[in-house]
Amino acid sequence: MEDQVTLDVRDDGVGFEPSEVPIREDGGFGLKAMRQRLQRIAGLLEVESEPGGGTAISASVPAIPSGGAA
Repeated sequence: MEDQVTLDVRDDGVGFEPSEVPIREDGGFGLKAMRQRLQRIAGLLEVESEPGGGTAISASVPAIPSGGAA
């Protein structure tokens, strides 16, 4: 993908129900905080998980051209 940079992280852990993740009042480093940080730079966070099925998280941000010669 020429116009974005994406980081995908997957595990085969116990998984969870994404809609039931508790929201931390201190901001923390949880999914809500990750999503907010990405939104500030026009990014996107996608979470796929299910109990017993592991988790996949994808973080994407717009690519910034290097400006240098290739």
